[in-house]
Amino acid sequence: MVVSSRNWLACCFLLALLPVTNIRVSAEGSPPNVLFIAIDDLKTIGSIYSEDPGDFLQRVYPDKALRAEVARRMTPNLQRLADRGVTFTSAYCAAPACNPSRAALMTGIRPHLSGLTTNAGGVFFREYEYEGKRPLADATTLPEWLKQHGWYTAETGKIFHTSTSFKAADGHRSWTDWTNVPGSAGERVRAKFSPKSLDWGQEGDDSATFHALNDYQKADFIAKVLTEGRATDRETTFAISADQPFFLACGIFRPHLPFYATRDLLDLFPTEEMAITRELLEEFTRDAGDLPDQAYKWCGLAVDAGGHPTIGKDRFVDILKHGRKLQDRDGDLQGWKEMLQHYFASCAIADRCVGRLLDGLEASPYTDNTMIILWSDHGYHLGEKLHETKFTLWDDGARVNFLISDPRHPQNAGKRCTRPVTLTDIFPTVAAMAGLDMPDPRIQGTDLEPLLENPDRAWAPAAQSTYQSVAHNMIRTERYKLIRYDDNNEAIELYDMQEDPEEFENLAGQPNLQSTQAKLIRMLDEALGKGSKAVRQ
Repeated sequence: MVVSSRNWLACCFLLALLPVTNIRVSAEGSPPNVLFIAIDDLKTIGSIYSEDPGDFLQRVYPDKALRAEVARRMTPNLQRLADRGVTFTSAYCAAPACNPSRAALMTGIRPHLSGLTTNAGGVFFREYEYEGKRPLADATTLPEWLKQHGWYTAETGKIFHTSTSFKAADGHRSWTDWTNVPGSAGERVRAKFSPKSLDWGQEGDDSATFHALNDYQKADFIAKVLTEGRATDRETTFAISADQPFFLACGIFRPHLPFYATRDLLDLFPTEEMAITRELLEEFTRDAGDLPDQAYKWCGLAVDAGGHPTIGKDRFVDILKHGRKLQDRDGDLQGWKEMLQHYFASCAIADRCVGRLLDGLEASPYTDNTMIILWSDHGYHLGEKLHETKFTLWDDGARVNFLISDPRHPQNAGKRCTRPVTLTDIFPTVAAMAGLDMPDPRIQGTDLEPLLENPDRAWAPAAQSTYQSVAHNMIRTERYKLIRYDDNNEAIELYDMQEDPEEFENLAGQPNLQSTQAKLIRMLDEALGKGSKAVRQ
């Protein structure tokens, strides 16, 4: 068949008129792009986890049908992402606090090596001093490493500990472009049962919707970059193309305190549906009695002079006390419910942001060649161990949401991986995908590509976390978990996570588990003592 020059030009003209969303970018042999989604303080909660043994939603909504409905209200878009990727159900942060978790994830250097084990007053990670040095001053971040090798890197929202200035976001060292997209739904009104030590309520009047919220505006901006190839916030323009791989990062602040949400999301979680009872509070209180001394400093559990479990001090205890002051009869339980309502609505904010990002990617020419990585920087206690917030090495504080949709392995869409992994595995996973070596021998993570290829394959690495001090650490295998305080093998918690996922019964010192305990201690010592060697079972 011979095509005349006139017909050829006509075909080209018609092709040019086709909408860009019908084009699929495909560079044979090139690595996938990366859409990097960070969510702050997101507990392993919602539809992905609600039927897992010991999940907190089962406590709040014991009726399975109601629980399923509430979970769908909360996280339909996280479920949507889970359905297209692999969910790592035993994933852990490097440290259960924003600053050390994010610094470790972004540099690949774990807290026990950097010394950055707490929020440290919000200090910029490169300026943090430990033992007279600044261990992370010259560390290479993941976006910095990609940028050095020709990638376009751009960010809005909270990726490092703070997101309100370019310097705190690591500036041009990590990012080609950066902006802090603003947004607000209106005035904030504090709710009745919110104590002084915590803060939750409604943002905007009753007609305001989540679309105006700060987080959603950031997600909308990144979605437009994906769909349209570029977007401008004030004087900053993000621009991507098929000619250069990109790493687009969107940091979502919710459900971090303060828990302010719009009325449309608060109405999804009426307190009348919640089965928060006196019996549940008493059950959680009885969790005291078998913990090392240091553990009591991290929660609201305590023991009285006779060794009996009782309520101690914690921000969660503040909720209970404040509620009783406002309402003699069950005011403590009502305060607990109101807090949960606002936290769940804040989780729904994060979910809607994920949905907007997925919409943008799926309407873009990059949907078939973009890896989506979603993570929460740590977990969150909502009354377990009578504790509110993170800052513990129990699963409620240290276990995280971690999902990867990898276009190289579409056959595993919707699968779950139970192998223990950590967020410090992200750096080597992305670097290997990009064909890059590690820039620093201190990077300890493991490339997760084998699990993305086969989520059920045998896996040797365990998960390790640190908090508050390099002497407080946790090690997690697929079945067991050990927490050690002060580097003291007598200050131990040991849990069988298959039989006791809520970590009620400390098995440390039991004769039938002596060999297991000793093995876990050896594994933890190896993890802490050999900087570049993977933790082996």
